[in-house]
Amino acid sequence: MDVWNDPARLAEVPDEVLGPGGVFGFSAMLTERSVGPRAVASGRTRVARIPGALATPVFTSRQGARFLAQSLAARSRGAASPSTSADVALHAQLNRAETVDDLARLARGIPSVLAELLAGGFTSGRVIALYAAIIDTTVRRAIRIVFAAHPELDRDAFTWLSLGSNGRQEAVLSSDVDSAVAFTDDVPVDLLPAYRAAFGEVHDVLARGGLSRDWNGATASREPFARTNTEWRAAALRWMASPELNQGAIMASLLVDGRPIEGDPGLPAALQVFTELRRHPGTMRLLLEESLAHRARLRTTRDALRRRPADIDVKEHALLPVVNLARWAALSAGSQALGTRDRLVAAAGSTMLPDDRAATLVDVFDTLQRLRLRYQLMQHQAGQPPSDTFSEELMSPLDRSVVAQAVREIASVQKRMTRLSVYLPTAEWSRPAP
Repeated sequence: MDVWNDPARLAEVPDEVLGPGGVFGFSAMLTERSVGPRAVASGRTRVARIPGALATPVFTSRQGARFLAQSLAARSRGAASPSTSADVALHAQLNRAETVDDLARLARGIPSVLAELLAGGFTSGRVIALYAAIIDTTVRRAIRIVFAAHPELDRDAFTWLSLGSNGRQEAVLSSDVDSAVAFTDDVPVDLLPAYRAAFGEVHDVLARGGLSRDWNGATASREPFARTNTEWRAAALRWMASPELNQGAIMASLLVDGRPIEGDPGLPAALQVFTELRRHPGTMRLLLEESLAHRARLRTTRDALRRRPADIDVKEHALLPVVNLARWAALSAGSQALGTRDRLVAAAGSTMLPDDRAATLVDVFDTLQRLRLRYQLMQHQAGQPPSDTFSEELMSPLDRSVVAQAVREIASVQKRMTRLSVYLPTAEWSRPAP
């Protein structure tokens, strides 16, 4: 990160260039997540030191401290204020949890912390980013507590991947904690069942803490999601060559969203394979068809005939189509971005996804995530399980209008991409828009 001792000289050559951890401060200043009292830059970042004599009154004022960092593109990287104290405290408590009961109790308090942050002025995007960091901390601690009870199992023998919305760091209260594991190739085969059983214990701990689990879905306790690096690479090559076989397209989509959070932080072998995916036009066409098959919609014909207020599934009817398109667009552009927003930005400007369409989808995604988080926190406060399904009767007219407009925008992009995919050769899909 670039560091200036005088904030007025940001346009000049920096006084110092420091690596991660070189500046004391809340990490939320730079990465929008609090993981401890040090700064961790996610990219080239501008930081201006404030003399202690000037900073002291800020800490003692009623308004509280507000630290800002600025990226080289002049975008704010987030802020830390007294509202983050709950977030910082929760991270510290989660990291110190000694027992399963302690961790589960602390995890059940996460929604209240999110509500406090949102009420304190944090944007929904920042709250969701902080939630992702909190979930990462909870999962890591659960892994360590469980494996402390299994000394025969080596924690260094595997890398834990968060999948789905947690992998993309877009999870909300209703999101499942999907996972996969990549073992080192020298792991003893006879111990694999014991490892998978331990991974099941990890998910049991998370479930006790109120974190959703899809019992029949993607979890490291299931054999298809716990393989050696060599096995993952071989499977990825098969899925890339024949995505129509053995749920290859679905498995590829799941794995592309994978993010290592425990173990080797490098790119897993299977994900390295997918960086070459755009060189397989037949596979890219099939993946696009899969992405477009999930249409944005609000009401079915049956809903209309019933003439009653319908339930709106924000995830199923609106968000998933955007997430799927963004994933495909990033693969088409050769981008390794994980977040839906980042993927859309990375792929913008192509024939299939012009800048204006990408910008529209970014706005739509942000808006839907904001509504989704707010309504789920309301559900939690009312003692209801968080859900992506909201009744039209309970939604405000403005929110119903916003969701309806979002669905129309998404459907428009889907129709355009479907039309272009029919007559444009795949080689032209990722070319710059005319």
